[in-house]
Amino acid sequence: MTPAASPAAHPAADASTPDADDVPTETDVVVVGAGIGGLVAAALLAREGQRVVVVEQHVIAGGNATIFRRRGYEFDVGVHYIGECHSGGVLSRVLRAAGLDDVVFEPLDADGYDVHVLPDGRFAVPRGLERFKERLCAAFPREQRGIRRYVALLAAMRQVLGAWPRPLATAAALCRAPALLRWQGRPFAALLDDLTTDPALKVIFAGQHVGYALPPSRASVLVGLGIAAHYVEGAWYPRGGGQVLSDRLVEEIESRGGRVLLGCRVRRILVQAGRATGVAIEGRRTGSRQVRAPVILSNADLKHTLGDLLGGTQGTTTRGTARLTRRASRFDMAPALGVAYLGLRQDLRAEGHPACNYWVHPELDLERAYAQAARGELPDAPPLFVTIASLKDPTHTGLAPPGVTNVQAMGVAPSAPAAWGVDAEAFDDTATSDTAFADGSYRRSSAYRDAKQRYGESLLDGLVSVFPQAREQLDHFEVATPLTHTRYTSSAGGTGYGIAATPEQFGLKRPGPVTPLPGLLLCGASCRHGHGIHGAALSGLDAAARILPGRLDRAVLHGER
Repeated sequence: MTPAASPAAHPAADASTPDADDVPTETDVVVVGAGIGGLVAAALLAREGQRVVVVEQHVIAGGNATIFRRRGYEFDVGVHYIGECHSGGVLSRVLRAAGLDDVVFEPLDADGYDVHVLPDGRFAVPRGLERFKERLCAAFPREQRGIRRYVALLAAMRQVLGAWPRPLATAAALCRAPALLRWQGRPFAALLDDLTTDPALKVIFAGQHVGYALPPSRASVLVGLGIAAHYVEGAWYPRGGGQVLSDRLVEEIESRGGRVLLGCRVRRILVQAGRATGVAIEGRRTGSRQVRAPVILSNADLKHTLGDLLGGTQGTTTRGTARLTRRASRFDMAPALGVAYLGLRQDLRAEGHPACNYWVHPELDLERAYAQAARGELPDAPPLFVTIASLKDPTHTGLAPPGVTNVQAMGVAPSAPAAWGVDAEAFDDTATSDTAFADGSYRRSSAYRDAKQRYGESLLDGLVSVFPQAREQLDHFEVATPLTHTRYTSSAGGTGYGIAATPEQFGLKRPGPVTPLPGLLLCGASCRHGHGIHGAALSGLDAAARILPGRLDRAVLHGER
């Protein structure tokens, strides 16, 4: 799961920013942005002998797959748990092909890796479809027909996910699942209404909605089922945290002769004679430089790429690129999240607490908090995703001080700066300006601090349903907002999920890696593989396969690389 915000003070590792002499004037491929998609693509390309330069505006590589430190604490920004990490899993194959065969993944509790906290009870989701079905039928004995249909759809969705990296194979898998094909272009709410009238069961069926930040009325059936299907055969967490994935990919790239330039911002994509030919970059120590390459792969925010980075070159781009840019400007971004980073003076590991996440549903209405955020209001009772790093990685002693548990709680939040007491004219809430409040001065506003405090209180209210003494046990507490995320990643609307996973914008309806501008490719959360570590990694594989001769994607997914 990839949440919202990245308060990136005290970075995880000492980052060296390049000098002017460290910047090559030409290379084979320039990757814009060092998120997981861009890093996976760069590692795959470097391992195939391509000269690769990755340009990242932040001083840490990884995008949402980073950590930050406070005194005595280490917090993950966006890696909380991942599916398909078992031997032979899709993600395992991609990471192994990229050189990461030594990363260890810790499994979450097989008897309940996710626990749904409802107003009148709890439901733990076990590993395995059959066990999940049995537990649902025991909890809702009058709803067995709808439960069996739901589980059958999850099984069909797993088949589709296995083909997901290949568009033709995905379409074929959908055609082999007529029940899924019937619903694939409709909102999740329509399917839920068809399966059951029980509001509590609907909440469990759609209980991971914070993981894609959409209510059932707006979410694609494919994302609602896809997230559940992704985890249903197991959930894992990388030992050492999300930064381990990013750091290992950087090591692999540089060991193969590639370069990862941190603290450098791509100002524009260079276009000549109707094709992308390089990038103009700027860094504090490098100054302004140009790097020429026949291939530019952008892992940056889609609207930022097609708006800002190509914005000044539209007269020299193709008509198809202009159409894609206009289309991208109309894309709806996923709603944003806010997150609280906490330390609780309670040693859950010593108490034998299972390694699980909590999905807190303060009410059975799955729409209200999203409607509030869409109106620019701070939700008064946001549904939460609560994850406990101290339990997921028992080998890591630096997550919190002794006797304290590292916890994060995140919920839907408004993207509009005005909702946070910030002047929208000063802070570009579409995030197509890469200078929007880059100095972080908005944080000094008393209105912003007050709004952040109110939102943090609402997150604490929800957390109390899991940990009743949370307020009294607070050892550390800070809140990050969508504005924080925009500041560090230039993401449109402060979301880490890319364009919204609505029926009109999901699956094959999202952009693929190839653009109408020769030499420009895309990867990342807004591409057809979706968001999260899994989706981003697959988008990187897809892009790399379009750059290299042969069928790299097929070889990787068949375990031949």
